[in-house]
Amino acid sequence: MATGWLGWVPDVAWSTPLPELFMAMDARIEWAQMTNPFGGGTKSGGSEKPRPTTVADKLRQALTGRNR
Repeated sequence: MATGWLGWVPDVAWSTPLPELFMAMDARIEWAQMTNPFGGGTKSGGSEKPRPTTVADKLRQALTGRNR
């Protein structure tokens, strides 16, 4: 994911701690949602916040390839 989807070089990907990698993935997803030309971005007047995810959940999803 780090070298492909995030576009990092392999040396950086291997030396990055997992929590930082997950934060970068969250930021990439948020950026993609905000810049989506077909809608689906966050509304300026919305009071609904996205549910925070835990590092354990993301690690489990990445290693198993499925959601809980």
